[in-house]
Amino acid sequence: MKEDKELMARCGKENPFSTPEGYFEHFHEQLMSSLPDVEAPSIEEPVRINLFTRIKPWLYMAAMFVSTIFVVQGLMYVQERRLPAENAILAEDIYTDEADHFMSSSLYNEYALYSYLTSNETY
Repeated sequence: MKEDKELMARCGKENPFSTPEGYFEHFHEQLMSSLPDVEAPSIEEPVRINLFTRIKPWLYMAAMFVSTIFVVQGLMYVQERRLPAENAILAEDIYTDEADHFMSSSLYNEYALYSYLTSNETY
């Protein structure tokens, strides 16, 4: 507070800044004369977009999804054609190995095993 009073006493309440005489009356003319001369941009006719141009992105997206479906279906077809032969061999080997192990470690004979597998009764 004390410092504010000292500053006010020393400087006063007057604004030390001032604008030149007639500055705002001639401001517009001075600004326009300092700008470079540029032609006004020409307004071009808007380009008309036809229907095909509008739906082209949607067609591209649909084609992408259809091609992805065909690729996946093709890969699944190839996989299905190749797997059954491999699985049959593997399943037969596994079944034979398990059956041999079961028969050697159990008290059942082959007839009991086959009759159990072919019976319709539930236990």
